[in-house]
Amino acid sequence: MSTGLVRQLRLLLESSPQALPAPDVYSLVDAFVLECSASHKPEVLLFRLEDELQAIHRDSINLAASEQTETFLTVLRRLEPVLSSTSLISTWFELVLRPALREPKLSRGAVAHAKDLVIEALEKADTNYPDKQGEFRRRILDLYLLDAFNEGSGDDVLEWAELPADDREKRNVWKANLEDILVRFGMDKPEALLTQVFHCFASPSSRLQLLGLLNRYTSQPSFDRHACILASHPLMSSILTSLLVDNSTTVCTIGLTMLTRLLPILAVKECGSLRRMLPQLFAILARIICWRERELKGTLETDGDQKEGEADATPQTAVEGPSRALDIHPELEWERLELVFNSTAAPAPSPRQYFTFLYYLFPCNLVAFLREPAEYLTERHAENPYAVNWDEALDHEQIKTRSEILLRQHVTHPQIIWRNAATEISETEFFASYDVPRIVAECLLLEIRNSQLGLQPHIATPVRAESATVIGDEQTTEIPEYQSPSSTPPLKAVEVCGKPRVSLQEMVNTSITLKSHLDVELVDPTPIWPYCLFPLDPGASSVAATPDPAASAATSPERGGTVPSHVVQAISGLQREVLLLKTELNFESWLARENVKQIGRLYEQRIMSRNAEVERQGLHNKLREYKTEVAELRRHLREHTEQTALTKKKYADWNTELQRKLEVLREQKRSWTSETAALRLAEKEVRAHHAAQGILLAEAEQRVFQLETSVKENAHKVDRLRDYEKRIEQLMTLQKLWDADVQKYKDQSELMKVLLSQYKKMELRLDTYEKTHAELEEQARVSRRQIQTLEAKLSAARKMHSNRPQSTQHATYIKDAATKFMDDNNRLRKVNAELTEEIEEMKAMVEVLRAQVSGHSGVLVDPTRSPVIGSALHLS
Repeated sequence: MSTGLVRQLRLLLESSPQALPAPDVYSLVDAFVLECSASHKPEVLLFRLEDELQAIHRDSINLAASEQTETFLTVLRRLEPVLSSTSLISTWFELVLRPALREPKLSRGAVAHAKDLVIEALEKADTNYPDKQGEFRRRILDLYLLDAFNEGSGDDVLEWAELPADDREKRNVWKANLEDILVRFGMDKPEALLTQVFHCFASPSSRLQLLGLLNRYTSQPSFDRHACILASHPLMSSILTSLLVDNSTTVCTIGLTMLTRLLPILAVKECGSLRRMLPQLFAILARIICWRERELKGTLETDGDQKEGEADATPQTAVEGPSRALDIHPELEWERLELVFNSTAAPAPSPRQYFTFLYYLFPCNLVAFLREPAEYLTERHAENPYAVNWDEALDHEQIKTRSEILLRQHVTHPQIIWRNAATEISETEFFASYDVPRIVAECLLLEIRNSQLGLQPHIATPVRAESATVIGDEQTTEIPEYQSPSSTPPLKAVEVCGKPRVSLQEMVNTSITLKSHLDVELVDPTPIWPYCLFPLDPGASSVAATPDPAASAATSPERGGTVPSHVVQAISGLQREVLLLKTELNFESWLARENVKQIGRLYEQRIMSRNAEVERQGLHNKLREYKTEVAELRRHLREHTEQTALTKKKYADWNTELQRKLEVLREQKRSWTSETAALRLAEKEVRAHHAAQGILLAEAEQRVFQLETSVKENAHKVDRLRDYEKRIEQLMTLQKLWDADVQKYKDQSELMKVLLSQYKKMELRLDTYEKTHAELEEQARVSRRQIQTLEAKLSAARKMHSNRPQSTQHATYIKDAATKFMDDNNRLRKVNAELTEEIEEMKAMVEVLRAQVSGHSGVLVDPTRSPVIGSALHLS
């Protein structure tokens, strides 16, 4: 299977006429996946196929041909069920996936395949190499931070401006694809992405890009379900610390916008965590509203001069005192980010939206904080990132002065009247019934300009436009902002010839086309914007409205050359403006999306209200009909009531007459009833007497009949009873005889037991005697041998005595010994004879016992003595 697949894939990539169509080749890939799934050793098949695919990639793949790359990516995407994450990371990322993600000419489907494979490598676990995936996740984030285009770096912008259009497009595509991958990975594995971002967030150089990534991540519609994870993650503390400590206005603006968007989401999803970080949120608000803008003096300054002339980005201890940055607490271990764009004026971040959301969510606590900021943070044990206490870090007078402007821009929150600071913290389920669109809509209605528009929905369109203009004028005149109206510094060296003309219809068409996600064709290539907008000569007075990109590229300075100061200032301003506009666009898109949700909910409520109004009108009409019917029914009821009263009076008279007549009839009936009862009682007694006599007579007759019948029935039974009595007497006699026989049987049994025991004893004795007899015979045999020996010795002694005379003493000794031997011999012979007689007797007794036991003789052989046989004979 793998050989045919590799051959057909090679032919397809080489565009050979013998190649199968692409769908057939993809079917072979699917069949190979099924084969690997059913195989016992899929690793071997997959290893061979990967080697062949690498060889095909080396030989047949032309990276410039997008069709071949798309085909190869489709094959890898179909092999994804059997490919391990380690294979995707170690083999295919550098060979195929990374070049595909940098190629702008690939189709959307091929790029989607490449993104899916990278996300699969990020999410699919490999038990054999668990550390490989963690390293790859960190590598993807490093590529996004270090290899992709960084808007916050002036060197990257200058390098990007000098590149050809194709290279710039590749960098843009590379960064967009990496950002899409990280966002999708964060939606599937939020904990893993936030952990990687948290580790990289400690580096100040990466903080701006990471905030941009998080800004897009939190702008996704499906982010709401992951808000609780971000609220409890250490990254949230790092973001809050950055807003309290870092001096970069761009970073603080982007972070503040993201935090503003998170407030309503956390209020609905994780209100407990939001209440815990409330003191830090108020401290961030105090820092933002006291932020001092930094301004450029003259042309480009040195780093040392800039640090001396720029305003402090942290709250000051005195309004009129010099600008100074508060020292960070030593235990915090935080590296402060100073300035990102050093060559441009940086207006202070606007706290209006942030203040509006905090004012809506926690109005009582916000007022309490603005009244006594340091005391509030101290009582809530807020973590202090500065080396000084809150009294020295916060400028109370400046906070009150500048917060007064914000308070005047908002209407009075109704919850200030009904709640206090303590109840706001304790009521954790207050926003449980709310949703994010409702909170956003009600937050925006707290602003004076929005509340006035919200209270006049019936005014026509021209009037609304006029009122909006008036409100805009009021914003710029009556309620002055303390921040500069424009975030882009004035460019004295740039003058546009004539009044610029912009087609609003073209802007709308372009916006709709880009949002439709269709493949569009660019009419003109992307210009090298830093050098096509500004002249190289600092003394030039004007710039052409539509410069030639080729000429600008030709005259662009080389890397390492001197760049004019006004160009550097313009680039920094445009960089910062692009970042802030992107952030504002994301925030406004999020606001628009939430407002659309709120509009849909209000539209549904309006439809429901219309239905309720129609139903109410119908009920009102029915109510009028019912009222008419009720009046008619009441008139009929009144007439019926009068008729009923008259009828009731007539009925009462008639009833009285009937009662009188009824009383007379009752008296007559009582007399008749008493007489009838007496007669019935007498008749009942007579009938009872006759009935009792009849019953007694019938019972007597019945009894006589039963007795006669009983006598006749029991006559033969009486006869049989007499026979049974005689038989019983005979049986009693037999029973007595049977008892006697049984007793005899028991006695014989006891005797048999005794005889058997004696028999056993005799057998034992016989065995003992036999053994003793054998021993005696052996002793007699030994004695005889001794006697023979002694006789032989005696005869020899006699012979010797006859031959030689012996002493008398010796002869006497020999004679005594011979006499003794003779006595012993005689005694043993007597004992032997006695034992032989006893053995004979024992044998005779054993034979008698055997005969008695076998039944050949004795009492048991008499059949009349047997209890069974004797009883049978008697019965017969």
